[in-house]
Amino acid sequence: MNHLDKLLYLDAVNEIKALKHFYFRACDNHDINSIRACFTKDVEINFEAFGEFKTIDSMLELYREKSIKDGQIECHFGKNPVITISGEKANGKWALSYTLFDITKLLLIKINGFYLDTYYCINGTWKIYSSTFKRSSSLIQKLS
Repeated sequence: MNHLDKLLYLDAVNEIKALKHFYFRACDNHDINSIRACFTKDVEINFEAFGEFKTIDSMLELYREKSIKDGQIECHFGKNPVITISGEKANGKWALSYTLFDITKLLLIKINGFYLDTYYCINGTWKIYSSTFKRSSSLIQKLS
C-alpha cells in the first residue's frame, strides 16, 4: 500500500468512527432524524431482544415507542473499534457499554456487548448498512 492509499484508508476509518460516534450521540439524545441519517435506506439490523429490521423506519418506529420516554437517560459508550475496509465496503466491530437510568421506575440498567457492522460508502459518505448487537452481560438494579 503506497502512502496515498494509506492516507485514504485512514481517512475512511476515521469517517466510519465519526459516523458510529454520531449514531451513539443521536441515540443518547433521542434524535430520530440523526439516527436515520446514519443508515442506508434498506438495512439489516439485529438488536437481539429489541428486534430485527429490514428498513430503518421500522426500527425507528419501535425505538420511538420503547426508548423515548420521560425520565430515561441513556448513555451509549462505544469503544475499541476494529475496522477493515475493502473499496466502498467496510466492516466494523465495536465494544459497547450502555447505561440507562430510569428515574420514574428507579432503575439502573447496564448492558455490555459488541456490535458487528457493515458500512457502505454511498456518494462519498459512509453509512451503516447492517448492524448486529450481541450482549455479553447485563445488570438491572433497583435504585432507592
